[in-house]
Amino acid sequence: MRAGQSIVSKGWQSLRQVLLAAQLIIACFGLSVLLPALADTDPRPSSASIRTPDFDESVSWYQDKLGFRLLGSQSLVAGRKAVLERSGFLIEISEADHILQQEPEATAAVQVTKAPVVSLLVPDVDREVRRLDEAGVDILQPPQDELNGSYRTAQIRDNGRHRIELREPLDDPSRFHPMGR
Repeated sequence: MRAGQSIVSKGWQSLRQVLLAAQLIIACFGLSVLLPALADTDPRPSSASIRTPDFDESVSWYQDKLGFRLLGSQSLVAGRKAVLERSGFLIEISEADHILQQEPEATAAVQVTKAPVVSLLVPDVDREVRRLDEAGVDILQPPQDELNGSYRTAQIRDNGRHRIELREPLDDPSRFHPMGR
């Protein structure tokens, strides 16, 4: 009888672990990971990850300035993590215990990444840049049309050192979808 109880007990523990793992996947990656048939086949990137020593400030910045909503967060031994979503795009913010060293040519207090870490589709880049400028966000590149005429782009800096690109499709308005698909 004890052996049967042990097997049942181990079975419940395994089931509990599977359910906890499923909850973590849903919280961190959304339901589209579990239901790929519902996902759009468009090859656009749908997530990014950044590291920051200013975890709470960064989570608030992405919510307040760019309109992301917090899906979930957790504290781990290595630091905290949060997953935020905007129009179907997910960003994971991880707490780092230090800032990466500046490159020798850096003259500002914080070196901004050379390439954007995130590229967000927006319906009107000019309007978005005006709004962000009024909110005190650093504008690194004012709105301009790309050479091939497909997109109008601008670049901003988040509250740390991450460059973010804003993109507005110009040639085919159907390329912008408010849900990021």
